[in-house]
Amino acid sequence: MTFDTTSPWGTWKPRGTAAVSLKLIDLLPTSGPFRKLAFLLRKPVKNSTQEVFDREIWGLKMRLGTRGNLTEQRWLTMPNFHDAPEREALRSALHPGAVFLDVGANAGFYTFWALSQSHAGLRVIAVEPTQVMLERMRHNLATNDLTSSVTLFPCAVTPTPCEVVIEEHAGNIGQTAVRTEGTGRKVPGRPLLDLLLEAKVTQVDAMKIDIEGYEVPVLEAFFNTAPRSLWPRFIIGEIVGEGGEPLKNLLISNGYRLDRCTKMNGILVLRDAPP
Repeated sequence: MTFDTTSPWGTWKPRGTAAVSLKLIDLLPTSGPFRKLAFLLRKPVKNSTQEVFDREIWGLKMRLGTRGNLTEQRWLTMPNFHDAPEREALRSALHPGAVFLDVGANAGFYTFWALSQSHAGLRVIAVEPTQVMLERMRHNLATNDLTSSVTLFPCAVTPTPCEVVIEEHAGNIGQTAVRTEGTGRKVPGRPLLDLLLEAKVTQVDAMKIDIEGYEVPVLEAFFNTAPRSLWPRFIIGEIVGEGGEPLKNLLISNGYRLDRCTKMNGILVLRDAPP
């Protein structure tokens, strides 16, 4: 998919049926029955021949793609519905001067949600190895004059320093995986602690992590090497469904309390977090 990074924002604003459908979706309550209606209403955008749309979301000027990335598509078409409980929990965890760590940032759904809270001194540390996602994040950060608020690491997160291969998912780039071997694009793999030390972070108030099944070895290494003062006080991670149990067990065994589960994720809070 072509992603236009040269035209000024507004060039690709929704028009006609697409504009009407998005306005209607924005008016819907986010309860269950209306979610199904939102999926139906978004079809003029999802099926459009237009590959990107410019849309104001959460008070930010966003340019988002219509296909090839499920998270980005839902962000574009139904932003009030997508991961609503997670976003509300994250909102409560952030405050002026907070640090948010977005591991596996994708196109920046959680990064831009955190930034939209407009807390003074908020810092985001975002990690994303996929080149096309990095391009989109950088473009949208620049459009909103938010580049200085985000430390963006173009690498994978791994238990130890190494080189890994990025295997892009053909249908949904958000499911791109990191492999130790293969024929894909090679990128550096860096431990989470190294990234935080380079960013000169002294505490992490909240973290979202989604690295396609690689969470457990990455976080095991982190908990074994990082001082407890650097452990995220609040975590959103995929612990629901097949493959989620090991991550839940790891976090609970290291002192996290399961606050609640959503359809896909767990929201966990560190017990006895340092002041």
